[in-house]
Amino acid sequence: MKKEAELFLQAVQKYKALAVFIPGSPDPDAIASAYTIKLILDHYSIESAIYAERKLSLPQNQLLIDRLEIPVNFDKDINIQKYEAYIVPDFQNNRVESIGGKLPCAVHIDHHAKSSDAVPADYALLRTDVGSTSTLVALILQNLDLELSAEDMAVAATALMFGIQTDTDRYNHINPLDVEALSFLSGFADQSFLENINSLPPTPEMLLYYNKGIGNEVVYKDWGLYGIGFVDSKNRDSIALAADMILKNRNHSLVAVFAVIENPRKSEMYLDVSLRSGSSSVDLNRIIKRITPNGGGRQYKGAYQVKLDYFRNTPEKEMLWKLIEATTLDIFRRNRDTYYKAGIESLYENIKDKVKNLIK
Repeated sequence: MKKEAELFLQAVQKYKALAVFIPGSPDPDAIASAYTIKLILDHYSIESAIYAERKLSLPQNQLLIDRLEIPVNFDKDINIQKYEAYIVPDFQNNRVESIGGKLPCAVHIDHHAKSSDAVPADYALLRTDVGSTSTLVALILQNLDLELSAEDMAVAATALMFGIQTDTDRYNHINPLDVEALSFLSGFADQSFLENINSLPPTPEMLLYYNKGIGNEVVYKDWGLYGIGFVDSKNRDSIALAADMILKNRNHSLVAVFAVIENPRKSEMYLDVSLRSGSSSVDLNRIIKRITPNGGGRQYKGAYQVKLDYFRNTPEKEMLWKLIEATTLDIFRRNRDTYYKAGIESLYENIKDKVKNLIK
């Protein structure tokens, strides 16, 4: 990763002021990555600030921000005049709607495959062979060999370890680079904080959505589909945790938990779908991309969103939910019917190409 660290540094040193933007859910992986990038920028006297598109919705994430004093601007518009470019960590698409092409993307770092809608970046580090973006940022930090204060290093290492932990399902799905990053971070991280944050019990919202999902369970072949209904945006992340719980308690090769997220303050409404799988043979990213470009997945986890702002003031919410639920279930049923067939056809084409090359 030495070369990657050098390329990262070359990209950011072209600018004097950079906005670090979290477009999706500000989860521990995104927060830790953004904070560590800001520390690196501070070290090189590059002005920066972290902006999150959405507010926190889990106690663990709030505790991470509060206890480690991580400076994140929530729901604040970026002052375009103040920055020369922006950085996107931990999101498949580095296109930022609020910036609207007015600033170039300096750096894009993520552990998912590149989105077809992504914009060019001065430097892009997109690797699917790691469990988290925090892993990549930690290895960049290690290879830059900076002389950070003990306090800054402790905060960064603690946040990054928690980011790696959450995105690898408590280290159940780690890769060699994750291990390398954890080995580097473990000597600096506050282990008591990590133990404390891991001891937080499930939230009432998480248990409520788990029970709602189980009550609305639809099993189609080996896929489990769970509609929850309307959910306030402040509880959005509880859907993903409910999906984790359902996967552990149901014998399905794929679990999809979906709900309509409402944010009255921003006049926003969208369908949010969290997908989970315990099988390495299920390509969640391929499934999602067959449905919409507005999402993505990696091994074992994925999510996508569909905007529904036009319907936010409907007087028939129950009817709207029935329509959304029926459509979503139908989409997943049709995907399940064709998913494995498409995979076999793709495998056949690959074998055919290899045979042709051998003949040549």
